[in-house]
Amino acid sequence: MIIRRLHALLFPVVLLSEGANGFLAPSLSASHSILKVATEEPSTVGVQDEAIADPASVVFYDDLLDPDNPGGVVCARGVCVLPDGAPIDWSAPPSGTNAADADESRPSKSITDQFLNSYLGPRALLAFASVLYGTNFPLGAIMNESLPASAATSARMLMASLALSPFLFKLDPKLAPTALVGGCFVAMGYITQSLSLLTTAPATVAFIGAATVVVCPALGFLVYKKDVSLQKAPQTWFAAALCLVGVGILELYDPTGQTAMTDIFSQVGIGDFYALLQAVGFATSFVLTERMMTMNPGQALPITAVQVSVSAFISMIWAVSEGWIGTSGAESYGLPQMFLDPSLQTAAWAVAWTGLITTALNRFIETTALGKMSSAEASVILATEPLWAALFAALWLSEDFGADDYIGGALIVAACMATALKREDFNFLLGDDKPASSTAADVKKEDAYRP
Repeated sequence: MIIRRLHALLFPVVLLSEGANGFLAPSLSASHSILKVATEEPSTVGVQDEAIADPASVVFYDDLLDPDNPGGVVCARGVCVLPDGAPIDWSAPPSGTNAADADESRPSKSITDQFLNSYLGPRALLAFASVLYGTNFPLGAIMNESLPASAATSARMLMASLALSPFLFKLDPKLAPTALVGGCFVAMGYITQSLSLLTTAPATVAFIGAATVVVCPALGFLVYKKDVSLQKAPQTWFAAALCLVGVGILELYDPTGQTAMTDIFSQVGIGDFYALLQAVGFATSFVLTERMMTMNPGQALPITAVQVSVSAFISMIWAVSEGWIGTSGAESYGLPQMFLDPSLQTAAWAVAWTGLITTALNRFIETTALGKMSSAEASVILATEPLWAALFAALWLSEDFGADDYIGGALIVAACMATALKREDFNFLLGDDKPASSTAADVKKEDAYRP
């Protein structure tokens, strides 16, 4: 069974690579070339995150700055947008008017504008997106109880791709190869997430999925030669240490003391392995997508539409390779038949929710909210996703938690929040790494490179 699932997972990726002009290859060196070629921009200069005020990415790899956009962009979870300009002071009269005419000449402001231009509004909106993301994991387990994992994932991705289809052909053609490669890794993330939920508790899958805070900097080092030394990027090491210790406690610590030391690794199952692959898939897609969007922030939704469509295609191939299509009793596993079968309606509505709301709608929410805050703020807000997943798992699935879940989960969430720290936050331990005479221009010149 395990071999068949691995074959079903790897077959679509290999198949798609054959038709993608070599963008996906089975070797590590080839993967290195994929990521470098896919993000190569001859006129772009890479600048270390420390050279700009707000890190342009919550995962702290090299940011690509557009010379025409020196202010950078705000990025989180593979989405980048242009930061909004200074908010309008609606309480002051427009220029050229006196106070008596202010009420008549002041432009009308809708409730939506008031909400989005307030301090709490966009932050509350992004927090709501994090809550929605948290529902993915328990609902994924609910879907897997009634449907084959491949059927649930392909139906979910199909609904999401249909919802985002108006943006599909708005993609800048030069981004198409990278978007297709990113879509393969997005598919890897969703497929392995579905497989892990077959045998692993939803909260555990969510917490292990947060290992993206380790994978993303590792990719930055391996592919883009990013300097992630302790002196240069202590926040990366701090976050990685918290995450690894948290995952270790979550997976290996038995609070009951009934597991012998010799059997400690027997607690790690295939579902945990899939959950880790989920983090690798999503982290790689974040790296590719954020590097595209830093130069093309207006392309957030078209890039998402392509990636979700690729995920739907690969999920369909996975479903076909599973062999249940056309078999007796499987007639209701597809769309729209699952909505008409009373025994599958709960799973069907979970598919609709995860496809239309948490996959498609959440992109609109993120692109609306991210432009009104810094990346550091966004990273802290989105770091709460595993906590919401654990809460919904407890409410909907009556999932129980032990000391290992509380301690390990808390450390992993802390690791996510640690990515918002900057190098100067560690000066009290490591000292200032820049000479007092250094200027911003010197720093940029020193750190500049071409990918």
